[in-house]
Amino acid sequence: MKNPLLFILRALVTIPTVIICSLLLINQLGLSPLPAVVLAVAVGAGIYFGLGKYADARLYKKYGLTRKEYNFILTNMKEAKQKLSRLKSVFVRIRSISSLKQMIELNRLVRRIFSIVKKEPKRFYEAESFFYSHLDSVVELAEKYAWLNSQKLKDASVKQSLLETKETLNDLTKTLEKDLHKVLAKDIEHLTFELDVAKQSLDKRGLPEVFEKGDKNHYDNRK
Repeated sequence: MKNPLLFILRALVTIPTVIICSLLLINQLGLSPLPAVVLAVAVGAGIYFGLGKYADARLYKKYGLTRKEYNFILTNMKEAKQKLSRLKSVFVRIRSISSLKQMIELNRLVRRIFSIVKKEPKRFYEAESFFYSHLDSVVELAEKYAWLNSQKLKDASVKQSLLETKETLNDLTKTLEKDLHKVLAKDIEHLTFELDVAKQSLDKRGLPEVFEKGDKNHYDNRK
């Protein structure tokens, strides 16, 4: 996603430009300080926003997205980040070891998918069901489970709800694993293809072709 350092770099270019421009306008053109500063700031603003537009254009090109697509994905990622924070807060309220392990696994899968899409925003379209449905279900059910588990009075109905919620979270864990596999599907396919090519190459070469004739004879004599 967008690099915060770009704002600093733009400022480092713009501020010296404004200062130099102000001095030139005052010393070379004889303008009074106020108009000179106003003009210099206008020039600096143009440079600052121009560099921003240029950086954004390069960013969209890098990710293979349009400006509209990128901003749409960025909005969804911000919302997802808030949900991740809510899921993280559930840990504090979990007391059971088995339930804590379950939450750790859910959190691991959720953050893995999020980090992959953050690094490569175009993969958002391969994980739409995760962002639009599954993440919400995980967070809501985890919060519900943590709330029920924190209740001092646990009658039969509460225990049944806890059991059903835990089972549903187990199902969601499997669903998240499928979401992760879907996001990584192209990488897995590419790796499988590369492995097949490498195996075919090795099969074609074989042992006799690996050695030079003299080395092969030496190898045979040693046997």
